[in-house]
Amino acid sequence: MTSFLSNRTIRSVCLAAFCGLLLFLMNCSLFAEEKPSAISFQDVTNAAQIAFQHRSPVTVKRHLHLMMGSGVGWIDFDRDGYPDLYCAQGEAWSNVELKQSQPVDIALSNRLYWNRRNSQFQDVTAVSGLTVLNYSMGIAVGDYNHDGFDDLYVSAFGRNLLYCNQGDGTFSEVSSAAHVDDPGYGASCTWADLNGDGLLDLYVVNYLEIDREHYPICSRRVDGARVYFICHPRYVPGQYDVVYLNLGNGAFLDISQKAGLHSEPARQGLGVFAADFDQDGDMDLYVANDSVANQLWINDGQGVFIDQALVAGLAFNRTGDREAGMGLAGADYNGDGEVDLFVTNYFGETNTLYRNEGALFFLDVTDETGLASPSRARLGFGTSFLDANNDGWEDLFVTNGHVHDRLSQLGKTEPYEQEPQLFLNLAGSRFADVSKQSGEFFQTKQVGRGCAVADFNQDGLVDLAISHLDERLVLLENRSQRTHPSLALQLVGTTSNRSAIGAVLEVTCDSRKITRLRKGSSSYLSADEAWLTCGLGDCRSPVTVKVRWPGGKTENWTGLQPGGRYTLIEGTSVLPDQSQIQP
Repeated sequence: MTSFLSNRTIRSVCLAAFCGLLLFLMNCSLFAEEKPSAISFQDVTNAAQIAFQHRSPVTVKRHLHLMMGSGVGWIDFDRDGYPDLYCAQGEAWSNVELKQSQPVDIALSNRLYWNRRNSQFQDVTAVSGLTVLNYSMGIAVGDYNHDGFDDLYVSAFGRNLLYCNQGDGTFSEVSSAAHVDDPGYGASCTWADLNGDGLLDLYVVNYLEIDREHYPICSRRVDGARVYFICHPRYVPGQYDVVYLNLGNGAFLDISQKAGLHSEPARQGLGVFAADFDQDGDMDLYVANDSVANQLWINDGQGVFIDQALVAGLAFNRTGDREAGMGLAGADYNGDGEVDLFVTNYFGETNTLYRNEGALFFLDVTDETGLASPSRARLGFGTSFLDANNDGWEDLFVTNGHVHDRLSQLGKTEPYEQEPQLFLNLAGSRFADVSKQSGEFFQTKQVGRGCAVADFNQDGLVDLAISHLDERLVLLENRSQRTHPSLALQLVGTTSNRSAIGAVLEVTCDSRKITRLRKGSSSYLSADEAWLTCGLGDCRSPVTVKVRWPGGKTENWTGLQPGGRYTLIEGTSVLPDQSQIQP
């Protein structure tokens, strides 16, 4: 009996030791997976000679539009292969009439910075014809007239503006002639070919039904004194979005009502993302709305859109709550070839990651991917998917900042200025917050609004431009460790729209497939660079690129070398000359 007990005890101890060792090894494995790559971003704004200061001084009565900020966009206006930077400007309410009668002060205008190809920029606003004096909001970049030069659409609180690129370094304002000068409260906007005719159409998200003559003012008495604060958008009527059909003769036609946008009450929209969500060959639209249900406009191919957000799982979060949709980003974050969506929301809510399950069905996976807790004490605005370390997985950037600057007077402790965040994608399973170790900028508090991605210095690493409310624009250069190569691709449509907006790239190296999207808009009020920088992870051998052009036609290019820059022209499938972007 004693011997039997001893043997059993020995076996139990051995089993326990084995289980403990196994658990230890599993933890080590998990730790190894979570160990972040050395990501580093550095603020190079001053060195790059960018001196843009957003101006939106608050008013005593806290007018709402002055707290929403403006976007930023990358546009290669001179076609030299290097992205130039366009910055949207706000302005104080009290200066609106003043600006009409005084000489133009360039500091109060939107600004265009030309990329000098030496990591420095030059302000060319005055000579480009882009001096804009209004409260500009959103930016959309695309070649709407197929002349090879990207044009610029700017939404505003008030009249929206279309600038046609003349190809000589200048732009002409053609808003009225093109019939796209909507006078509403414009927010994000995007180019996309919505009817499959190869021409870029225009979708403009509108926010609230207010103007300078009809403006809601909210206040409360605190300790006998009246305290003004911005009105909650839920109690201000929304404004219908606008769809403009490109007629191909320089003019557009407003088809909003015919397209079905008036089939539902107007909502308070802020963000928009265009993609072929149901993969039927035409472009659909997802709209992030503020404090009301989001919308998924599915294109029936006949010019009519039907909102399918509720049945697709995209109208609310996983608990059925409406959230304050601000910024919006789309990408295939988990490598399954489907377009997933990320929406930034209000303080006390979480940002929301919707994973595309296919068949037009999405799941809110914010909690299980580690993105819920870090976002509860933030108010998110601009957001971008970007592969910061070129490992082939799209990481996530979020810029934060409140809209209320008088919360302490109202008895609340929510911070006005907030730190931005960077989340490392852990092989498509979840995200790790690596903000604190990614550079000093991530430890500074800002009132963030827009952001846009580009490889402005062509070093093979993607960089970030970030707009702030009533503060300076910041350019972050990616100086992460070069442990993985990348591939830079420019798409040129021929039968598709020339900008190839809506195209989907599938890069294959060995057995791994990496999906990237050619987007028509991004983030909040912003526009990414047209060139796509694709991180390749451990791939060192030649890759194959499959392009699914807008409309559904596919083409393959083979033998592309990691580290190269390629222009892929629709209908050629011939490997072009390459230039190296990395040693």
